[in-house]
Amino acid sequence: MKKNLDQIKLIKNGYLVKRFDNLKVLIKVKKLIENQLKKELKKNTVNLKNYHKFVNDKTHSDCQWKIASYFWKNKLHLQCCHGIENFLFENFGRDILIQKKPFLRIARPRKASDNIGLHKDTIYGQSPYEMSIHIPLLSLDKNSCLKFVPRSHTLNEKKIKFRKIESIVKKGSKQHKLGTPYDPKIINSGNYQAVPIPLKFGSYIIFSPALIHGQELNLGNNTRFSFDLRVVNKYAPINHKKKSFNGNYIKFTESPIQKLADEYFKNNKSLNNYF
Repeated sequence: MKKNLDQIKLIKNGYLVKRFDNLKVLIKVKKLIENQLKKELKKNTVNLKNYHKFVNDKTHSDCQWKIASYFWKNKLHLQCCHGIENFLFENFGRDILIQKKPFLRIARPRKASDNIGLHKDTIYGQSPYEMSIHIPLLSLDKNSCLKFVPRSHTLNEKKIKFRKIESIVKKGSKQHKLGTPYDPKIINSGNYQAVPIPLKFGSYIIFSPALIHGQELNLGNNTRFSFDLRVVNKYAPINHKKKSFNGNYIKFTESPIQKLADEYFKNNKSLNNYF
């Protein structure tokens, strides 16, 4: 059997960088978001790169919520996932669920409040059976990209020292729904060798939620626009009944076998629990 080098790299490092198979869907989504920015800020010259020049902290907070709401309402992340579906099929099968409301990240240059530092998503309740995908909406250089600690998904989390800080973010608030923790557990960057992973527009990185990753400060000259979403196989052992504004899943694709089973149970509902 031919070795799958991508899977070998993913298992070894806990992350993998890939390119979109269909870049047109990502270009379309980027254009839609930029048009929405122009509409919200009433500025024809605003774009993803120079966004920070048109907002202050207050207008940024309001704008991010409106753009994220537009993103969720139109399910733009599902459109993007069709541009990488071959990779998803190969690694998750055909019965794929996608996070209902992914996090739209907007990190302005040198604004610490726009980032959440190095962290592990499993500490916040994400399952290792899920995977995260980080998709930038413009190219990110070594100063503006996220950092990752290779193989940190294998660490014993009980031995990791977290830095707890006071947060003004309230549980269930807009900022919390946009991805800022209300009870942050930050990992000191000096304890681990975090590696910047620059990404060209059209590239994405898939990684384990147990991997240490994040950004403390965008040191680039442009705003970082990106989104990250969770992907899981429908039959992975995770709790789908747990209610969460961002964490719940919706169907992306399903296998022919699943469709056959659904047809069977339409006429045999009493046997559903038996199987």
